[in-house]
Amino acid sequence: PELVGERAHPKTCGELRASWEKGRVLMEGHGAQGAGNFFGGADTVGQFSISADQYNGLWRLWGLSERPDNFDELMAERYGLPKTQRRNPYPLPGEDPNATNGGSGQLSAFFTQIRTPDGGWTGEIGLTCHGCHSSHIGDPADGSGPGLLYGLGNALADTGLTGRDLGLAGYSPIAVFSLFGTSRGTNNASDVNLFFLLSQDDGVRLDAYTLGVLLSGMTGSGDTPQWWNLGSRVLKFQDGFFAADASRVDLIFYNPLGDANRNAWIREHAPAANDWILSLKAPEYPLPIDTALAEQGAILFHSKDLWAEGLDNPAPRPAGGNGSCASCHGAYSPRYINDPNFLADPTLEGVASYVVPLSVIRTDSARVDTNNEAVNQYGSTSFLGYSETVGTAQDCGPQQRAEIRGEREFGYLAPPLYGVWASAPYLHNGSIPDLWSLLKPDERPALWRRVSTPARADQQGRVVMGFDTHLLRAYDPERGGWRYETLSCGTGTLPFIDCDPLGGDSDPLVQQFLAALYGNVLVAWNIGNLPVLTQWTPQQIENRKIYNTHLFSQGNEGHDFTAVLTDAERRALIEYMKTL
Repeated sequence: PELVGERAHPKTCGELRASWEKGRVLMEGHGAQGAGNFFGGADTVGQFSISADQYNGLWRLWGLSERPDNFDELMAERYGLPKTQRRNPYPLPGEDPNATNGGSGQLSAFFTQIRTPDGGWTGEIGLTCHGCHSSHIGDPADGSGPGLLYGLGNALADTGLTGRDLGLAGYSPIAVFSLFGTSRGTNNASDVNLFFLLSQDDGVRLDAYTLGVLLSGMTGSGDTPQWWNLGSRVLKFQDGFFAADASRVDLIFYNPLGDANRNAWIREHAPAANDWILSLKAPEYPLPIDTALAEQGAILFHSKDLWAEGLDNPAPRPAGGNGSCASCHGAYSPRYINDPNFLADPTLEGVASYVVPLSVIRTDSARVDTNNEAVNQYGSTSFLGYSETVGTAQDCGPQQRAEIRGEREFGYLAPPLYGVWASAPYLHNGSIPDLWSLLKPDERPALWRRVSTPARADQQGRVVMGFDTHLLRAYDPERGGWRYETLSCGTGTLPFIDCDPLGGDSDPLVQQFLAALYGNVLVAWNIGNLPVLTQWTPQQIENRKIYNTHLFSQGNEGHDFTAVLTDAERRALIEYMKTL
């Protein structure tokens, strides 16, 4: 603690509760005094905010003739933002926020109205972490789901569209987020190579690693991991880039850029934010479960050797473990976690710490290739990478540096599976729509689109609706994921450019060329996907809902060691995973 200038971990329940409360106010938002907002810290209007007047005028970018009466609902639908059942106010046109307790409008959890240090309302709307790190499933008011879920990575958001529209409405640097997403449901917020290049402790760094950073390309499309699993991981991010308790990077977007003491602000607030994140728990599966089938699945999950003699598994066998799902994803069932011959200590229940080598997992390698040795080394001389600890016994710098990684191959961190039923789509890039096709590789769609929320009858064809999260209507309990449609090449895509209309599995030559460019030149992917600033039609936005596995970083290959399972075993495993 003395070395990094941060408080020590709480030693008493009282200290933990106080830290948690500070983190809760900062992270939950909802217009609370002390809530954080992008690049403003807390209770300060940052550069990434827009006024209520600008927010209220967003409908003018939607091709409508007047503000719709369900504007707040359509904001969440159009941009894929997490809906909240708690009051989160902003002033409607003509309202004084200080005369109406913040206003009578209802914001998504992605937004928070910024307060003054003395508790007043500013009428300025800031952004929060929940645009990526929280989502919703249905609405408890109508029984369609639990509602807002803190820590559920947001697979609903169209980050590019959100950044574009908010930037245009407020003439704001928020527009930079239009570079962070090519399609709805994925984002590129973990551009650590770019962040580290721009945030070196000693200014500009030029050395043997500089070229490696400039030629690292970009990580491309990513599926945000679940915050509620952070306490069951020793590393975080899809590739295990940081130690799980290296908390500064979690507040990277709350960094108050206008404050000369911004690093001190992060030192003060990051531990509390981390304590709040660690308290999050996965939601229980709300639909019926076949207990007998789930029990069969529990045994398979913990004991089925996928590389047993006669199975001819196509993937190389990982080192260690018993060849089961639990070897990578952790042990959960009491009969196994309490067996010292299976798990060294019961307190390791649900802990997943294995960075699966790329040669074993064989999934799309763009993210791993980008976060190479040079990027890891650049992170070790950045404040966000705990540079003051590098080389010490408690090294909190990037964990994939050669001096820490040793002989271990680069790869992807196998996640814990708490709440896995809620976290579709799957893999680090969100390329697989459900658990069934994750476990049965030859049934994975190359082009697919989740079903959307039905529009109101008088607004059909005129407004953009987001992905449907009504649990009873849109969730497929047999397949373990959200319902989707498989598309053919040419439906919302350009034949020979985006896909092969002849049905080939290989990527079109154009995409192969772009992959070479995007995978080797810093920010080329972002610039190459720059959204146009002219008004988009609803159909153009609908096309952004298509997941195209032929695009850079969006491949759905790998995790194919489950090909040796039978369909009966897959059904049992899916039923068991609903219980986690």
